[in-house]
Amino acid sequence: MKAIKKALLSATALASAFAMQAADPNFHIYLCYGQSNMEGNALVENIDKQNIPDRFKMMPAVNYSNPKRTMGEWYEAMPPLCREYTGLTPADWFGRTMVENLPDDIKVGVINVAVGGAPIEDLDKNVDLAALEKKDGWYKNYMKEYGNSPYNRLLECAKKAQEDGVIKGILLHQGESNNCQESWCGKVKKVYDDLLADLGLEPNSIPLLVGETVRSEMGGYCGGHNAVIAKLPKTIPSAKVVSSANLEQKGDGLHFTAHSYRVLGCRYATAMLETMGITDPKVSYSEEIPETPHPDPSEGDFVFDLNTFNPTIWKNGTFNTETGVFVAGQYGFGGWEYTSPIDLSGYKYLVAELNQPEQNGLELRVFDTASYWEKSYEGKFGGSEILIAELNGMMKNLPTGIVPVNTEEIYRVGFWCYGNSPIYIKHVFATNNDPYDSGVDKIESSLADMAVYNLQGIKIADSLKEVSTPGLYIHNGKKHLLK
Repeated sequence: MKAIKKALLSATALASAFAMQAADPNFHIYLCYGQSNMEGNALVENIDKQNIPDRFKMMPAVNYSNPKRTMGEWYEAMPPLCREYTGLTPADWFGRTMVENLPDDIKVGVINVAVGGAPIEDLDKNVDLAALEKKDGWYKNYMKEYGNSPYNRLLECAKKAQEDGVIKGILLHQGESNNCQESWCGKVKKVYDDLLADLGLEPNSIPLLVGETVRSEMGGYCGGHNAVIAKLPKTIPSAKVVSSANLEQKGDGLHFTAHSYRVLGCRYATAMLETMGITDPKVSYSEEIPETPHPDPSEGDFVFDLNTFNPTIWKNGTFNTETGVFVAGQYGFGGWEYTSPIDLSGYKYLVAELNQPEQNGLELRVFDTASYWEKSYEGKFGGSEILIAELNGMMKNLPTGIVPVNTEEIYRVGFWCYGNSPIYIKHVFATNNDPYDSGVDKIESSLADMAVYNLQGIKIADSLKEVSTPGLYIHNGKKHLLK
């Protein structure tokens, strides 16, 4: 019997050694973990689906039906990378930038496990299943996607990935659901230490890259948590903080815009490359904020009729239907109110545009409850004249946590402001048309080289260095503003 056991142990050891030898050291794998900002809360745009490097791969941690993907297999890193109905994540442009700066024989793969609204406790291997049963149905459905244990699902996929390549780092974006909790660093350390131990990796042997939340000066509700994140390297020596400085949020104070996700992903890559000794990496995606689109409603859109605008939903206000000028009472709210809720779930975007930039603390509010006093989505204009809200993933920030808006039952849509100053409303409409699609992407997709083109798609130079006239140009499939 002892001889049999010894033979079995030897066979197991040989199989393990063979698996380790079979893994490709030039296949670098990164684990992406967190809550909604890692899950992806911005809709994927045309630029995100173009020119994806062949050497950038993704392993789904759940099964997809469209596109057809099987958990635990490798695929082209076409978004969405987290789950079938999620959006753009920092992992998308992290992978692109990593591949751009590594030798041609290096592949990069990502595994993204993230749950919107998840506190760090639910990302721990010892998730409290009894507490989970008391949470909202939408959240329990997210957790069920991972068998009620995101940690175990990430570990399962990571172990399978180790058969193909080498885990080089972990990307974390989480904290909004643990806002300003000093105990957060210790809890992150436990998750990090457990993952390395369960994967057979030495303690502190791979970088942990942790992204900041939306900063307070950018309208972030959880910007104060960045002071806690800043302390993490003292708790985990291998941790590096990825800045969210100057990155715009999408109006809800919680989530980044698609542009900001791209920049944040590039910053994650820059931080990772620095650990490899690459301190001046090539970053093709510009941090410059793209020009603001000004879309108009078209056939099939749900247009909110200005003739039915109610300026006195809360406080006495006035509205001129001919000029679109709304003057609210102090802390007043005006807009459209419905006894029977309307269903906006069939639309992707909600667009609210003014004829002049606001200067009155203006917010676009969307209520999925009959009571005006219950929490709503609150999209801040922040001094601009347009707000484009993504209905899929629209969230509201309750005292008990961050929850999605039920866009199937909308009772109220309108404008809240400090009051007593005019708001110049142009239009409000729900649409499935991409408001960011100016038509330039169609030109970009046909450009196969690094030359410079004008907006009509005409080649004007072989490189940006040769362009001396200020203006907006297309280079490497992206818009660049030269001043």
